[in-house]
Amino acid sequence: MSSPYLPHAIYSVAIISISIHLVNQRKLVSDERARIAAQTSILESISEQLRSDKPLSATELDRLKGLARPMEHNPAVEGMPGESIGWREVFLGNKKEDGMSKWEKRDVEKMNQDMEK
Repeated sequence: MSSPYLPHAIYSVAIISISIHLVNQRKLVSDERARIAAQTSILESISEQLRSDKPLSATELDRLKGLARPMEHNPAVEGMPGESIGWREVFLGNKKEDGMSKWEKRDVEKMNQDMEK
């Protein structure tokens, strides 16, 4: 038995989904613009300091260059590149592996590498 409200419920879910997606895209674009503006400001600061007669220390230059570098990929926010997500994972979630997440594994590997040094 089909309810007469079923099409309206489906349309509502579709509209809400599209709205959330568009808000998310708008937020990503504004964050990207802010990041580019910050990088531009830092690079302009470096160029002004290099043009001035004041000596620029190597540590300060390295710090500013580090700030101006593009942000590394953050999989917690954007997901893994090239990793496809199927409908099964969407509804059932990701499978747990060994009881440790990939982030915990990476932290353990990093600690092991640091201890070897």
